Amino acid sequence: MKILSRVLFLLFILIGVLVAVSNTQLVQLTLWPLPHVIVMPVYLLVVAMLMLGVLAGLGMGWWAGRHHRRRAREAGGEAARLDREVARLKAVQASQQAAAPAGPAPRDQRALERQSALVAPELGSRTVRGPFS
Repeated sequence: MKILSRVLFLLFILIGVLVAVSNTQLVQLTLWPLPHVIVMPVYLLVVAMLMLGVLAGLGMGWWAGRHHRRRAREAGGEAARLDREVARLKAVQASQQAAAPAGPAPRDQRALERQSALVAPELGSRTVRGPFS
């Protein structure tokens, strides 16, 4: 890709030099509301018009992309707000976990005690048998 871009650049430079060498005749440029007459070689006029066209195209592209830039700016602000909210929620969760007791919650502890009371008598009297015994 680097070689291709360099070859194209050299090709455009070569074409520009050929246009400049071939078109050295002088032309008069008169802009209607201005009283001045500008005398310049044809190749300078061609280069100036090309540059004016490039600048006009860049300006139109910039103007057309304003909606996308505004949406991207708004989305970036929303993403930053959401990142701050996630960080705040993580900090709250970490502080709640640090303040919580190490064992299960009292409600969960009672449920575990009831379940073990129901299951424990069964485990003591149960023997393991195979399918044919």
